[in-house]
Amino acid sequence: MSTATLDHPVLALPAALRPGRAARRPGHLRLVEPSAPTTTRESRRRALRITRRGRLALTSSLTLVVALVVASVIGLLGPAGATTSVVVEPGMTLSQIAAEQLPDVPLSQAIVDIQQVNRLSTTSVAAGQELVIPSR
Repeated sequence: MSTATLDHPVLALPAALRPGRAARRPGHLRLVEPSAPTTTRESRRRALRITRRGRLALTSSLTLVVALVVASVIGLLGPAGATTSVVVEPGMTLSQIAAEQLPDVPLSQAIVDIQQVNRLSTTSVAAGQELVIPSR
């Protein structure tokens, strides 16, 4: 028996895939032998690399934390608001107390401030109740 060769351009294989020739295509992946694991300081340093975006995120987060800590320390060291307290007498309303205790503040704002400091959900107060008056 004899072998026949095909020289037809459509049926011919590319040169890289023809039998007997080494298929070598530059720029493609190549098989590399695995190396022994190293535990040197240099290899550990190479394993942990932060990208530019990671450094930016880390720096931004750290700056925000520092700013919040500084703001809270300044708030703690600032002058403490001197608060007074008032005991509600029979017949007194929250608006009367707000007008007497906070004359420089608009009445509606004074009522809201007293409600917030004392955690009141309504404007009703009871006789004998002690209310904290915020400082201004």
